[in-house]
Amino acid sequence: MERLEDEVLVAKTLEGNKEAFSVLVQRYQKQIYSLAYRLCGDYDGARDLAQDSFLKIYEALGTFDRSRRFFPWMYRVAHNVCINILSKKQQELVPLDNIIDYEPSSPDAQTQPEVSFEQKERQRLISKALSELPEQFRIPLALKYIEGFSYKEISEHLQLPESTIETRLFRGRKMMQKKLEIALKVN
Repeated sequence: MERLEDEVLVAKTLEGNKEAFSVLVQRYQKQIYSLAYRLCGDYDGARDLAQDSFLKIYEALGTFDRSRRFFPWMYRVAHNVCINILSKKQQELVPLDNIIDYEPSSPDAQTQPEVSFEQKERQRLISKALSELPEQFRIPLALKYIEGFSYKEISEHLQLPESTIETRLFRGRKMMQKKLEIALKVN
């Protein structure tokens, strides 16, 4: 069942096959948890938000348009659940500071403290610059460069034309570049 396409698993779930939905949860739990963590900045809170998101996704499966791709729809539902719950708790959304996962550039970096320090500092500066961007630029950048979404997927997720996404990504990258240049001059 793990090899079936998302839309087939959705159809099986709607027919009453709970194992099919379990496969979808297993397939996308990391992405939904990552989304929740970026929005709340707390491990336990992210786990709760992810669970609430999957519950809502399950309840809303009947509204899914099967002519479209499942992942962007599911991600949008999860995003809305997280935002709604966080706003009800009247918590301020935590920016992407210290949330982006980076891979070390080389195995040697782990054994050389100064290289490791430089990488961590660069990561901190990038994360800080990203967190300071207005939401309209921060979210498309996070979806593109952290989640790996295509322009089309970002467009579907944010319900904006692809040309708008391209513009926001371009402007967001320019803003990031300026912020990083300033941060590097100060440090």
